[in-house]
Amino acid sequence: MISIVIWKDHKGSILGFSTEGHAGYEEEGKDIICSSISTLFTTCVNALEEQLSWKDFYMVTGNERNFCEIWTPEDITKDERETAQVIFRTIIRGILDVEESVKENYGSGYLKVTTKNK
Repeated sequence: MISIVIWKDHKGSILGFSTEGHAGYEEEGKDIICSSISTLFTTCVNALEEQLSWKDFYMVTGNERNFCEIWTPEDITKDERETAQVIFRTIIRGILDVEESVKENYGSGYLKVTTKNK
């Protein structure tokens, strides 16, 4: 199962998100659920790099845990924070859409999304 945690601050702003695990729907390289989440993660990284020139704000481990994390740097401007929120909200919307579709079509054993406060 892929577990995704959306991290928010006390005001409800998205600080980032983490993913861990494999869906296990299909073998590696053919798993459409893993591919969907991987694509959204990569799109988020690319958007933050392209729009905000952020560096060193994400981590990916290629081991059996398959852990990925994106976080908001602490020393950013108000404008950067607002742009990051638009990007995060868009990507999270996509993740939630994938979660809904997976549950409807394949069951609840492949992807779980939760929100936590930091």
